[in-house]
Amino acid sequence: MSKHESRANFEVIFEGDPKDGWMHSGIAILSDGRLVFEAAGGHGLVFLDVASGKSEKIAVDIAVAHGIATTFESGEDFIWICDPGAQAPGKVVKINLQGKIVKELTPPQTTPASTEHWRPTSVAVADSGDIWIADGYGLSLLHSYRANGEVETLDGSASGSLFDCPHGVAIDKRSGQAQIVVADRKNKRVLTFDESGKFLHQVTADVITTPSSLAVSGDDLFVTDLFGAIVKISKSGVATAQVPSTHSQERPGWPNKLATEGSDETVAPTIADGCINSPHGITASKDGVVYATEWFFGGRVLKLH
Repeated sequence: MSKHESRANFEVIFEGDPKDGWMHSGIAILSDGRLVFEAAGGHGLVFLDVASGKSEKIAVDIAVAHGIATTFESGEDFIWICDPGAQAPGKVVKINLQGKIVKELTPPQTTPASTEHWRPTSVAVADSGDIWIADGYGLSLLHSYRANGEVETLDGSASGSLFDCPHGVAIDKRSGQAQIVVADRKNKRVLTFDESGKFLHQVTADVITTPSSLAVSGDDLFVTDLFGAIVKISKSGVATAQVPSTHSQERPGWPNKLATEGSDETVAPTIADGCINSPHGITASKDGVVYATEWFFGGRVLKLH
C-alpha cells in the first residue's frame, strides 16, 4: 500500500513503521495547520504538513499520546496530552512545541484510589479555559478542571446510566453555544452536556458500536468507531456511517493480526483497499477537513473526502 493512495472517501496520508511499535494516538491541529499525532512506539510526536508531506518528530516524556488537544496562547502553540498509563498511573500534561512539559494536572481525588486508577484517555479545552478530561480507562468519569481552579466530576448518571469507558470528549459549538460531547464506548452512545455539566441528550444508533473520539466539522459531528467505521452525526441527531465498517468484532491478534495461525506473535494487519481497520483519534481543520488516526503496529493517518 503506498502513501497517499486514494480511497473511495478517504486517503492515507501517513503510515508509521510497524517495526517501531504501536500507534495508539489522538490527533489535533496546530495554528499553522500542521497535524500533530503520536509517533509509532510512543515517547514522541509527529508534526505533519499535509500539503508537502513533510514531517518532523520530537521526543516527549510521555509513553502514549492517546488523547491530544491543542491551544494557542499569547502567540504560542501548546499541546495537551492524555497518557492513560500502562503499568503506572496515567497523566495529563501540557507541552510546548519543543516537547517540554509546562504543566501537569493533578488527578482529582474522587476516591482514595483515584490516583492509582487515573487512566485519562481524552482532553478538550473550552474557550472559557475549562479543561475537560475523560477518564475512560480508569474510573469511567468525566472531569472538568475549571478555569477558577475548581474540579467538577460527572459519572453519567444524569443520563439514566453511568458512563462505561467514556473514551472521548470534545467541544461542540454547532448549537451556537459550547457544549460537551462524550463518546461513551461500552454503552454505545454519544452524550451531550452543557458547559455547566447538565445532561442534555444522547444519540444511539446501530452504526454506533464502539465510539472512541469526536470532532466537529461544519454542521456534523464525526465519531471514530473502533471496529473500522467513521460515523457522522447531524445536528438533529441522525447517525450515518461516513466510512462503513467491514468487520464487527475482534479477530485473533486484534487490532493487528497473528503472524501465523495458532501463534502468539502479532504483526501489522493487512488492510484491504477502501477499508479502515481500527480508527482511533479524530480532528477537523478550520476549513472542515477531517483527519483520523488508526490504532495498530505502525498506525496510519487518514484524510476524509
